[in-house]
Amino acid sequence: MIVYEYPFNELVRSMLRLEYLFARFNHFIRSDDPELHHNAISILFDLGDIGARGDIKSLLLKEFERQKYALNGLKSSQKVDQEALTQTLSEIDAVAASINQSAGRPNSAITESEWLNAIRTRLNIPGGTSPIDLPSYHAWKNSPTSERRELLEKYISPLLPWQEACQLFLRLLRQSGEAKDVVAHNGSFQQAPSGKVYQLMRIAVEDDTLFSEISANKYLLSVRFLRSERDKKAQLVNADVPFKLTLCQL
Repeated sequence: MIVYEYPFNELVRSMLRLEYLFARFNHFIRSDDPELHHNAISILFDLGDIGARGDIKSLLLKEFERQKYALNGLKSSQKVDQEALTQTLSEIDAVAASINQSAGRPNSAITESEWLNAIRTRLNIPGGTSPIDLPSYHAWKNSPTSERRELLEKYISPLLPWQEACQLFLRLLRQSGEAKDVVAHNGSFQQAPSGKVYQLMRIAVEDDTLFSEISANKYLLSVRFLRSERDKKAQLVNADVPFKLTLCQL
């Protein structure tokens, strides 16, 4: 089963990108391979750029406040697991406080490092980070694994509250929707939002040779399936495609 997700607003789009970047960074930093640590270095810049966006921070804190207000209204409901509710509210408080306390720019350690800036400048040049261009970087890549990992952890540390916030936000959002079995007739599916405001659409399909193109507005949600030909242009699917559709709103 392969899942495709479509964000309906900038906050969700940024959280999905952070999730993707943190997953890759964590994968690379666990390795002892200096070349994979090189990949972690390049991801640091992207993580720092998103984490430094004040507009995303403001939107995220407002969303957590909105979620808290909605969840507090369930405290008297006998249909709700009150222990789980209390735990979720505590998680939101802790994560929001952590994000709120990250004063200034969480990527300042990255942007103020002359060594990292030299690497970033040369990443877009073919072969720009080779030993002949950046001998100090070459020396670092040949240093002990523990030293390389320690430096990467130093730079990522101020951004870790964003990882926790991202994980919590997306977990609550994904849990808010219920998967339904639907069919894309001749490879296409459309549905009216019926006045509801969604934040995330999830498409799950079993055939891993298919991928979905998703578009949406306040009037129509549209899914179109194409077949990946790898080294050829993708082809529209003309057969019926069963899939699971989840519409998430908090």
